[in-house]
Amino acid sequence: MNNSRAGDNPQTRRSKNLAIMALMLALTIFFCFQPIPIPGGVTLAFMILPLLIVAQGYDFKMTISLAVLMAAVNQIAWYSTKAANPMAAIWQNPLVCMVPRILIGVASYFMGYGLRKVFIHPKYKIDGNGIRNLVNGVQIYAKDSAIAAASTAVGVIVNTFFCGLFTVLLYNGKILTNGTMISIEYILTWFGINFLIEIIAFTIIVPPIIFALRKAGLVPQPIMGKEIIVSDESRADENGMDGAEEII
Repeated sequence: MNNSRAGDNPQTRRSKNLAIMALMLALTIFFCFQPIPIPGGVTLAFMILPLLIVAQGYDFKMTISLAVLMAAVNQIAWYSTKAANPMAAIWQNPLVCMVPRILIGVASYFMGYGLRKVFIHPKYKIDGNGIRNLVNGVQIYAKDSAIAAASTAVGVIVNTFFCGLFTVLLYNGKILTNGTMISIEYILTWFGINFLIEIIAFTIIVPPIIFALRKAGLVPQPIMGKEIIVSDESRADENGMDGAEEII
């Protein structure tokens, strides 16, 4: 199992990546300017969902590019369609609005990259014709989905932590236009509700999307650790257990 679908060439992969990038950017723009409220008066930050997907499915160049674009679009939204919101004065600050969004991509990507390198190892069994056959494909996709969920959770945590941190450091004690005073208690309540909903929702949503995109060939296969060659076929076939293994 490699990082491209069989038959893909660099030009094909670039074309697919550009198409996915355009789609994810379009979704980001839509969710930035058209937030989706859920019962209870909470607005789920769906605008970070495309970035979380890209961070788990593509390379760092695509991830950081979308992260910067998403941060810029979000900043523009707070100066335009969201300018009348009482929280606008806070979100118009790039430290609160942009930096945490960019860090989502950085944290989620490198967490996923590191975990896949450590915990995912393709196992191959060589047949009589010298052809390598992958024997742990199901385990690879299961681990990949679990890692996508964990890395998505890290991205949500980083976003919430730094948004809250910068808000407290820069605006603690300030009074908003609606008369609300910014305090640590207010920040914990405000961000805490959204955080719980987002971390649950996105860790459930992202893994099946990544799985489906990988199976469809729209997302490269996961970057994995060292390959393992199962050299003792007779023992490997018994009770579904692997025989002697060689790591290459």
